[in-house]
Parts: sequence; structure tokens; C-alpha cells
Amino acid sequence: MLTPWTALLLTLLLAGGSVSQRARRPPRPASRISTIQPQVNFDAHQFAGTWLLVAVASSCRFLQEQGHRAEATLLHVVPQGADMAVSTFQKLDGICWQVRQLYRDGEVLGRFLLQARGARGAVNMVVGETDYQGFAILYLEQKRQLSVKLYARSLPPSDSALSAFEQRIQRVNLTEDHVLFFPKYGFCEAADQFHVLDGEWYSNRGHPSAPSPR
Repeated sequence: MLTPWTALLLTLLLAGGSVSQRARRPPRPASRISTIQPQVNFDAHQFAGTWLLVAVASSCRFLQEQGHRAEATLLHVVPQGADMAVSTFQKLDGICWQVRQLYRDGEVLGRFLLQARGARGAVNMVVGETDYQGFAILYLEQKRQLSVKLYARSLPPSDSALSAFEQRIQRVNLTEDHVLFFPKYGFCEAADQFHVLDGEWYSNRGHPSAPSPR
């Protein structure tokens, strides 16, 4: 029968061994978006204005299964200091909705963070490439699920924009099978006061935030 001292010593040794084993486990790999370099000398004021969503590349199963329900999507971007206020306009059941969100400065030009409550998790965003006048390629990651989005100031996008988008998605191991092109018509540019949702952590009126209608 083990004495109390021997039992305690064995417990400490076993505990130490388990800690040592945990310490030897390989570190969790960095998120993919952390390896994406943002647009050099990103200028939020040049980036401001209206952008039309052209396409999204993602391995998200929901996007692949529900892509046929995609609606034309328009962004309106307004700099707020180092942050960016983004309004997303999209139809839901034939009604135009506006979702307002504030992307916080990520402390590196071109990197932003959308705070989120609960299990949804924060959204990291990187402006990977833009010429400001024609197209922009954005990376977004939530819960380590990465998506790449192509926006344009007007439609159709230029061949150079489509080529840049294709190269970008290949670099993150996505293919044409992961790309969903959005409708080129039916954009909303405004919503009435009854169809405005304040996204996570962006509410000038102080009422609780609401989920995106998408």
C-alpha cells in the first residue's frame, strides 16, 4: 500500500509528465489571413465610396449549397478615423435591407477587425489589392474560414481585375469550383428606416445589434 507521501509524489510526477507532453505538442498553425499582405500604403479615403460585389471564393459548404439564392450586393464605405464604417445593401424577399457595421483599425494599414458577440466570432478583414478606381480584392476570415471577395466600382469588371482575383484565390488553395458570381442587376442603394440593421458594435442609437439578413 502506498504511503500518502509516495502517492503525492507519484501524482506530481504524473502531472509534470502530462504538462511536459502538452508543452511538446506542435503549436496551432497561424490563421491563413495572418499571412496575407495588405495593399501597400492603403488609403482609406481613396477606398471610400460604393463597391459592387462581383464574386466570392470560399470552401464554405453553405455558400456552395445556397449560392443560387445570392442577391446583388452593394457596399458603401466611409472612413471614421482609422476605422471604416461599412453599409451593406441587399434584397431579402424583394425588400432592400441595409446592414451597418464598423470595421476597427487592425493597427496595420489595410487590416481591420469586426468585433462580434457570442459564438459567431470576430471577423478579420484584409484589403489585399485595389487600384481604388476599378476593383478591390478583400480577404475575410471568421473561425478560420477564409473567403476572398472581388468588388468593382462598376460592372462588368475589367479583365485585369478578374485575372488578379483568379491569381489570388489560387494562392490560398481555392479553385474555380469554389467561386460564386453574384447577380449583375437588382442592386439596392437605400433602405427605409424599418429595414436598417446595426451590425456588431456599430450602433449610433445604442440599441442591441442585429444579425445580418444574409
